[in-house]
Formats: sequence, C-alpha cells, structure tokens
Amino acid sequence: MQFRVVLVRPRYPGNVGSAVRVAANFGVPEVVLVEPGCILEDDPEFFRMAMGGEKLLSLTEAPTLAQAVAPCQLVIATTSTRHRDPRGIHTPSEARRKVSESGAGLVGLVFGPERGGLARPELNVAHVILGVPTNPAFPVLNLAQAVGIVLASLARDDGSPPAPADPMDLPAPHGELAAAIVHLEEVLLASGYLDPHNPARVTDQFRRWFGRTVPTRREIALLHALAAHVTYLMNRALPKP
Repeated sequence: MQFRVVLVRPRYPGNVGSAVRVAANFGVPEVVLVEPGCILEDDPEFFRMAMGGEKLLSLTEAPTLAQAVAPCQLVIATTSTRHRDPRGIHTPSEARRKVSESGAGLVGLVFGPERGGLARPELNVAHVILGVPTNPAFPVLNLAQAVGIVLASLARDDGSPPAPADPMDLPAPHGELAAAIVHLEEVLLASGYLDPHNPARVTDQFRRWFGRTVPTRREIALLHALAAHVTYLMNRALPKP
C-alpha cells in the first residue's frame, strides 16, 4: 500500500515545505499540488521547511482534484469537524479500518487550503471523509500537522488481508469510477430518467453511494454493462422505419 498526498490550493510555501518534509518522513513517494496559490521555485521558505524532503519524493501539479486522485483506488479527504455534521466524518482509527478492509494499493489523502478547507464538491470526490478529533474551542490544525497526524494514523502496519487473486476484484481506480458514473448519467439523461436541467441532483447521490462502497473493477464493469443494456432497450423500443 502506498499513499499519495494531495494538497488542494495551498497558499504558503512554508506550509507546503513542511508537508513535503513529513510526507518524506513516512516514505510517501508523491505529493501532488492542485491549483497552488504559491510559487515554490527558488522560494527559500519552501526549501527551509522541506529540509531536503523534496529530494526524496516526486512533487507534481495537477489541474484538478479529479485528475490528482484518478489513479487512486481509495480516496480519503480531510476536514475540520467544525460546523459539520459529524455522522459522516470518520476518525483516524475508523479510516484506518477502511484502508485495511479495502485492500487498496494506492490511497489518496486529500488536504484542503489553509483558509476554509475543502469545499463540499471536493469532499464528494472522496470515498472516506476524515476528521482529526481536536479541542472544539480550537479545532483547526496547521496543514503540515494534519498531514503528519493522518499519515501516522493510517500508516501503522496492523496487518492487512491478502490481495484478491483476480485483478477484477481489486478496488477500481477513482478515474474508472468517475467514467462509469458519467456513462450512467449520459444514458439516464437520454432515457428521460434525469432532469436535464439538474442531473447532478441525482448523480451526486450516486457518486456518494458508490464512493462509500470502494467498488471493485468488476463492479465498475457491471455499471457500464447496466448503462449499455439501458441503451440497448431504448434503441429496441424505437419505431422501425
């Protein structure tokens, strides 16, 4: 199992440097920046806080969060518990169980910007939403602190189940799930099931539903097959010329 740390819209080079340092501490091979609000090249604060960690991993950029997590089989997004319904937020120990049960080979850990954190659509990308329990009177962690706590909590070697023998039974990369939902949305729009003015009202529910299950590649193939069969039935119902 490997982790990919994704930092969404980070603002301060020092925070990115500190996050890179702690990622290197835990052997994370890649840190991905999405729409960074700072320039790291030749920035002394970044290199001072990274302490050489940037030489031990790959630091890349992605234009969107979806592209940053596309290869990941399990995506965990972090959030402050402040002003949020806690029922959908997992503790680090609960998230660790999800990681072990999933058998995922690549796990994406998504952290939001220093001000405001991840927006609701960004949290919807994740299979699991994680919040670090903190003092309710002062709940917001520094970015690098959050990265370190989450990695320390999830990277413990508690043992994990053996990988399935059939690759189709492995967790599907997030990009494959996203493509299957797009396929399903297109077919349901064509069938008249979805409101063409607001299809996301239903398909966002599908994303949350399927995301919570950590679907396998075989299950993704079933989604595509279902969409293809609906298309076949629609074409068969059309009047023949």
